[in-house]
Amino acid sequence: MKLLSGLLNAKAPTIPEPSRPGEEFSIEDVDEDKIDEILKDAVKNLVVFFYDGRVNCPNCGEALSEVEEIDDDIEATGYIEVVKTDDRRVAREFGVNTFPSLVYFRRRNPILYDGEFKDSEIVWRWIRAHDEVATWDLTDENFESRTDSFSPDEGTLDWFVMFYDSEEPDCNAFVATWETVAHKLRGLVNVGKVDTSVSDDVTERFRIDDGQCPTFLLFHRGKMYRYNDPAKDPKGLTQFALSKFKDQRGHRVPEPPTALENLYEHIKEQILDALDDNQTLTVIGVGGLIGIVSLTLLFKAYKIRQQQNIDKKSI
Repeated sequence: MKLLSGLLNAKAPTIPEPSRPGEEFSIEDVDEDKIDEILKDAVKNLVVFFYDGRVNCPNCGEALSEVEEIDDDIEATGYIEVVKTDDRRVAREFGVNTFPSLVYFRRRNPILYDGEFKDSEIVWRWIRAHDEVATWDLTDENFESRTDSFSPDEGTLDWFVMFYDSEEPDCNAFVATWETVAHKLRGLVNVGKVDTSVSDDVTERFRIDDGQCPTFLLFHRGKMYRYNDPAKDPKGLTQFALSKFKDQRGHRVPEPPTALENLYEHIKEQILDALDDNQTLTVIGVGGLIGIVSLTLLFKAYKIRQQQNIDKKSI
């Protein structure tokens, strides 16, 4: 998650009115710089209550009163801090589109509360039940070894994976919602996420379109199913992973790169890094890269010829 930056130029926030006469709010009202400071320190988990300070929001005051009821219990844990904010830039970064809302950060990993604020005990039980991070971080190095997407063993859990770009704020905002989905599917479907800004090979393998961010793929018995519903909410995503994906035709999972192709990518990256550091290596680097590309193409051609021979024999 990218840390927030910049100073607030907005007017002083309008704190929601208490739902009961004479009640005073004790939860600290903070700006984005303070949230940055807490997250950067990462000593404590952080609960952030979002309210709307620009328009009349009766539900915000009532919801805040419920969170205030459990403020002392939360702080008594010794490892969770509670704050509130009406900064819409902060809200947008974490996928908060409606108010009131609550986001819980566990070691900088956010999860969006998708319940109601009518009972403080329900909110408190939700916080205690979501201390652990449920989403797996998948990369070029561990994607296939962890998911076995191409040839999964019989009886293994399906994988539901979000491909997102952490450098695109609107796309990165889905991380908190995705963690909510991961907890709902815990024990039923494995949930992972791939940062396309750093995992080029996996992104290319599954032909992820930069213009469609985030992209959600379910991997089930060697086939993959794309979530196409424009409503990217926890309920719809969860239902898709459990059953709705069966309403569409799955596509065969692309074969993972061979050892030679992985070696090629590794050497290519090493050469390009060396070229950036030392321009005198240009001729050697380009020559070596051409040689590796040629070797890879010959190997692929050999595999295609083998497959053609097998197909002819089977006719």
